[in-house]
Amino acid sequence: MKSENIQIKMKARDLGEAEVVVVGGGSAGIAASIAAARNGAKTVLLERYGFLGGTATAGLVGPFMTCYSSDGEEQVIAGIMQELIDRMASEGGAVDPSETEAGSAWSSFIELGHAHVTPFDPESLKATALQMIREAGVEIRFHSSFIDVCIEEDNISQLFFHDKLGLGAIKAKIWIDATGDGDLAKRSGVPFLLGRESDGKMMPATLFLRIGNVDDEKVEEWHRKHKKIHPGERLFECIVQEARAEGSWSIPREYINIYREPAPGIWRVNTTRIHDIDGTNPEDLTRAEISARRQVKELMHFFRTKCPGLENVLLLATGSHIGIRETRHICGEYMLTEKDVLEGRRFDDGIARCAYPIDIHDPVGTRGRLEGIGANYYEIPYRCLVPEKIKNLLLSGRNISADHGASASSRVIPPCYATGQAAGTAAALALRDNVEVSRVGVSELQQLLREQGAII
Repeated sequence: MKSENIQIKMKARDLGEAEVVVVGGGSAGIAASIAAARNGAKTVLLERYGFLGGTATAGLVGPFMTCYSSDGEEQVIAGIMQELIDRMASEGGAVDPSETEAGSAWSSFIELGHAHVTPFDPESLKATALQMIREAGVEIRFHSSFIDVCIEEDNISQLFFHDKLGLGAIKAKIWIDATGDGDLAKRSGVPFLLGRESDGKMMPATLFLRIGNVDDEKVEEWHRKHKKIHPGERLFECIVQEARAEGSWSIPREYINIYREPAPGIWRVNTTRIHDIDGTNPEDLTRAEISARRQVKELMHFFRTKCPGLENVLLLATGSHIGIRETRHICGEYMLTEKDVLEGRRFDDGIARCAYPIDIHDPVGTRGRLEGIGANYYEIPYRCLVPEKIKNLLLSGRNISADHGASASSRVIPPCYATGQAAGTAAALALRDNVEVSRVGVSELQQLLREQGAII
């Protein structure tokens, strides 16, 4: 045990023991918690905010990117994520991905990899996810921030967190890291890479925002007319270039990314960009928040003075935190590679499918790389969820074991739900069979996931 943890343990109040503890209530954590509990495990979910959804709610990231094959013909991710969508759609809080097409306002008029995105209202997601979590019997501990762990014989024996009462401690048999940055794995001593392999640089950060009072038809009409004259240009790209030339645009982006939401006149904005940010460094995060909010002010002025359909736009909300695309690449039994993604590789221990393109926002420039895969989908193997070194820990979501190129595809929300469901289900099986997570029967895991709606 680390010496500093002896001091923490002496001060921490003991919350007893669960069978599975999930750290992080974002997309992966929601799915992992529900799956573990539905499969019989006594499950506790620790979440630092007072609501669920992570980047999709606190970060306002949306829509859900595609859960369909690269040709747009076949759904490849379903399960708990589709159940969530169905519930939201039944109340008008989401548009089912089967009803959205590439190149539409739902997808910011982008073609490649943007067929069948899922527009949603973040408040609907908060309420629906909470309902599903409670129905599954998960014990939620909101306003609880992970601090550290105790390690005994390559197992996590205890976890420490902080809440309004001070320090708390909880024990569990299986742990699931759904922190996005791999915080739990890192504090447990699991090896990792930071950023891209060549120089350690990471994709830029973005603060999402929601805008209202948009003239939907005017925006769409501008795009239709402009596309005929300048095919291939992104939304308002020529206006941005004009503004850049005259010195009235300083954001390092060359076009506007806005996505229509289910309610009329409301759109999600993915346009701010902050370079040279390490999302695991609090000083960098502080600088990113400050810089991004300055960019929001510039954006709102630009919208009102330059963009057809946005003349009377209102700022409804900004994300509670900056959106981070890339930090740690945790080392697992297998690390998914860019080549695996591009070639559409299948695996004997595949536990999830994904077809989203490699979407790399340039770590140093104004553009990026959106490259489609060479097959209808690729698979994520179970080994990417099993970290090196620690025997009772599973990875899920953005922090599964994947390199810079591969994670540029697997980082988006639908595969986070898919790997979260797989991790939660595997945790329940490991408990039932009293085995280490690396020894879970993959064939049985795959069959159980299929029975519970996942597409394997």
